[in-house]
Amino acid sequence: MGGPTSTTAAAAPEGTTTTLQARVLDVMKNSVAWEAKHKEVNEGFVVTRFPPEPNGYLHVGHAKSMSMNFSQAFDKLGVAEDKRRTIFRYDDTNPEAESQEYIEAIRANVDWLGWKPWKTTYSSEYFDQLYAFALELIHKGRAYVCHQSKAEIEASRSILRDLHGRASAEGLVLTESVLAAAASPFRNRSVADNLRQFERMRRGEYAEGAASLRLKMQLDSPNPNMWDFVAYRIKFVPHPHIGSKWCIYPTYDYTHCIVDALEHIDYSICTLEFETRRESYYWLLDVLDLYKPTVYEFARLNITFTVLSKRKLLKLVTHGLVRGWDDPRLATLNGLRRRGFSAPILNAFCKDIGVTRVQSTIQIQRLYAVARAHLGDTSKRAMAVLDPVP
Repeated sequence: MGGPTSTTAAAAPEGTTTTLQARVLDVMKNSVAWEAKHKEVNEGFVVTRFPPEPNGYLHVGHAKSMSMNFSQAFDKLGVAEDKRRTIFRYDDTNPEAESQEYIEAIRANVDWLGWKPWKTTYSSEYFDQLYAFALELIHKGRAYVCHQSKAEIEASRSILRDLHGRASAEGLVLTESVLAAAASPFRNRSVADNLRQFERMRRGEYAEGAASLRLKMQLDSPNPNMWDFVAYRIKFVPHPHIGSKWCIYPTYDYTHCIVDALEHIDYSICTLEFETRRESYYWLLDVLDLYKPTVYEFARLNITFTVLSKRKLLKLVTHGLVRGWDDPRLATLNGLRRRGFSAPILNAFCKDIGVTRVQSTIQIQRLYAVARAHLGDTSKRAMAVLDPVP
């Protein structure tokens, strides 16, 4: 949406008493036109989203994220109960790792914990729009088709890390000629050539890994997330939700900010490891002139003696070290449920530990304490005399 060039600083959405805010960037500001359009679209509601990737079963860390996006964020903002909306979005951009089994299991977990999404969406349902935005970026000279291999891209990034290290330690000036040593040899292709090459990617004329669409960003930025990340890659894999329509798939970094904008999210809430992605998130929305949600990061959940990495949990399951995703030794929601933890216990635990930006490790005993307190309040009690006096 094109609009006035005047901007407005990030402010508390209509119907709130405060705002969730962390590191502020000038590029976060929306135009006056976009602020007005956003208020019109959201009709006075404050909108968050819970966007799991369907590449595994959810664990207790996801329960904390659900608690934040469905409840605690609104509490912190002072949003009235009847002005809250949370979109449940499947972040399904990588068909190699995703399956219908995971899609159904995640939905069951959300329902079990008692959360009621305003609506359910899929990132894959926006693929046509995402493709159109990719073409727009090419036309603007902000994206190019690159034929470097994954190893070659990483080698270029290593050179950039070295150059930025020297700039910080020795005062090296990062001119265009200096940065050229790390730039892709395909970075300055013509718009017409990039359009032709991207069409060849879409038609499946290149093998996997032979070409990718990268964004032409800021190699002089000290933030590695601004070093021309990959926006599209080739994968000859059918998608569990939309089938075999595409052989090019958008990456997470390209997709999530655009879909946040299209869904008019007020607060895009994620864990702290994504904090350095702020620059790339807002850079892309700024180039495309889309609405810019407020990004807020919180500390991920760490619990003593507990594996909370989906990647590590997948290894435990696939290597046969546990008896499936619902093994009671795991901290998956299915495993905790089999162990006897109810939905009210897990929701109470997430509310008890709260949400902050300070990284810490929670003692597992704290979960047990919440369970004991809940059972103490809700369990029925009976008394019997086993050996009564005659």
